[in-house]
Amino acid sequence: MVEEIKLIVENKSGSEYTQHHIKCHDEDITKYCLIPGDHIRGKKIAEQMDDVRLLSSTRAIFVYIGTYKGIPMNICSTGMGGPQVAIAMEELANMGADTFIRVGSCGAMQDDMGVGDIVIATATNREGGTSHNYLPVSFPAVSDFFVTRELYDVANELGLKIHIGVVTAGDAFYAPKDPEARSLLKKAGVLCGEMESDTVFILGNYRGLRAGALFVSDGGPKAKEIKSRGSTQINIANHASDEDFLRGEDNIIKIALEAMYRIASKDKNKRT
Repeated sequence: MVEEIKLIVENKSGSEYTQHHIKCHDEDITKYCLIPGDHIRGKKIAEQMDDVRLLSSTRAIFVYIGTYKGIPMNICSTGMGGPQVAIAMEELANMGADTFIRVGSCGAMQDDMGVGDIVIATATNREGGTSHNYLPVSFPAVSDFFVTRELYDVANELGLKIHIGVVTAGDAFYAPKDPEARSLLKKAGVLCGEMESDTVFILGNYRGLRAGALFVSDGGPKAKEIKSRGSTQINIANHASDEDFLRGEDNIIKIALEAMYRIASKDKNKRT
């Protein structure tokens, strides 16, 4: 495993880029891609892999390639929100990727949830706008069953407590929240809120890609009150120092890498 990834992009001569935003070469993009939003989390994932190279760092999208247990994989940190993750997935798919796992953070909604809890999404309530440009609102944003099953199985084998079910995703982080709408989602068992999985799942369905998602919670009803400064009060654990959050983040990285390894291994066995 590498101890530190230097942010140096390898330049290749004599080979053209094929995509507008992501400046990678097609031969460096594998079928298997982990897509955190946070660039620091992307680097953390890369540090768990071997033979890692940073391929691209354009438009605030960082793309790595490395191997995990001998399987080549990519990591693409997309930044926040549906528009950015859609561009990343579209261009990575154009270069050969077909399996995506979002490795993100979320705000927990259920009373028994707090900082560091792990959520595996089966589907997403579509409050964001990007996915509506692909499929109508009546179409459900559902994760790929086989990707989700691998995530679930790995988490169980690691002995980790998880929450699995429906989540919600929206675009406007600081927009005023409708208490009645949130209460309704909570009553329906929605586990958490974040910003990308609606787009990830809809794009997966629309483009014929396999997509799953899991998250670590940085807040929730069980979390202690965390003060933040601003006109809008939000209670969010510090991603750089909160021990519960960091422990949960490490665990979702472990789950995602092992699940992707198993997916790739099964694909390989099917081809032989």
